[in-house]
Amino acid sequence: MRLWPRRAGGQLALLLVLVLLVAQIITIAILAGERQGALRSASLEHVLQRVMDAYTLLDTTDPERQERILRALSSPSLQLSIDPVSLLASDRSPRMTEPLARELGLPLEQVRTAMKAGEEEECLPWPAANLNTDGERTKHDEDDEHQEEERREHSHDSAEQWQECPPILSVSLALPSGQWVNALARPPAPSWLWLKATLTSVGITAILLVLTLLLAIRHIMRPVKELSFAAHAFGRGEKIVIPERGPEDIREVTRAFNQMQQQVGRAQEDRGRLLAALAHDLRTPITSMRLRVEMLPGGDDRDRLLESLKEMQHLAEATLDFIRGSTTEPHRRYDLATLLDSLCGDLQDMGLAVACEDSPRCVLQGQPEAVKRALRNLIENAVNYGQRAEVKLDAGVNEAVITITDQGPGIPAAERDRVFEPFYRLEQSRNRDTGGAGLGLAIARTLIRGMGGEIRLEAGPEGRGLQVSVTLPKLPASD
Repeated sequence: MRLWPRRAGGQLALLLVLVLLVAQIITIAILAGERQGALRSASLEHVLQRVMDAYTLLDTTDPERQERILRALSSPSLQLSIDPVSLLASDRSPRMTEPLARELGLPLEQVRTAMKAGEEEECLPWPAANLNTDGERTKHDEDDEHQEEERREHSHDSAEQWQECPPILSVSLALPSGQWVNALARPPAPSWLWLKATLTSVGITAILLVLTLLLAIRHIMRPVKELSFAAHAFGRGEKIVIPERGPEDIREVTRAFNQMQQQVGRAQEDRGRLLAALAHDLRTPITSMRLRVEMLPGGDDRDRLLESLKEMQHLAEATLDFIRGSTTEPHRRYDLATLLDSLCGDLQDMGLAVACEDSPRCVLQGQPEAVKRALRNLIENAVNYGQRAEVKLDAGVNEAVITITDQGPGIPAAERDRVFEPFYRLEQSRNRDTGGAGLGLAIARTLIRGMGGEIRLEAGPEGRGLQVSVTLPKLPASD
């Protein structure tokens, strides 16, 4: 499966999302420790404030009402009791003891605190319990023990079991009566809901950012798609003037492409006019020379001169025919299968041995008359030099391939590129008496390449004869 997008818009969107995620992960990692520490500190201060409030209330309450107050103030996270001895044998957290003693106005020896890390089993909800002199919890009866076991099993199945286990806070405060207020507290662990909210916010931001980016890129890249479409059309011989729009750098590329089309078009037209004028002007002196030679007395020299002049005139006509290979026929849609069937039918009516397979509809964009002219030239060559021509059309997704196979002597592999050169003929495999000036394949390739296609020569099936493959691009999608 391909994960990296092929289009520029998809690549930019993916890079932006990756950068956003990496930046947010780094930010969350930096802030998580500070935020959790601040929340834990605030939670501990809240618990200590509750212990101080409870101590002040118990200190000013009659002994017979203290038990009721203890039950009212106790909670699953804070257990309070009045015992004859301290829960702690000594003070273990002086930094917490000093401010606590100062707030309550008690001597340091009457305030004892301790903080230890909570264990996994201590993270479960505490049942209502009393504290003994060693700081251990005692259960009221077997029913309470059974209920606690059920609560533990339920807690293990809970989705919140992943949260960190908070530390256990122990506080012992001496009363004027000589008894001690013992508190066993578990400050609530800092909630990670802020992380969920942060990730949700990052996700929404990423989605909105990607959608905005894709819309912007689609708008910006539209001229690039038009440029790509025009470039393919220019390869087929069409000239499409692209409107200049979009960012300035894309406008510059569009402007340069339009100028290139105009310059190449003018150069081709100038070359065609020059060669056409030269070939046309040659016919007049050749005709004049031929008339003069025909008036000479008969003889071998006269015949050879007439033959040379006839060949020169034929070359001039062939040159004009070659120049017309760059036809100015407008580009339009046409069905290649219908064109090929009609061409083969015409050649069969002329008595040529041509066999054409039936093909499904194949719509192309180009110059149908130029294609017909090139294919006619190739099929006639196959019949003239290979006795019989078999024509087949294969329509693919992006291109159409016409295969022309004959049963002749073929062309050596070393000569298959040279036969496309103008006025080049093969002495060994082509009979010079058949006529022609060596421009047939050159004209065919000029026409096919003018529409973005190509011609390839290969050995026929089982190494016999010659197989000509003509490739033409299919009508491109203009999405």
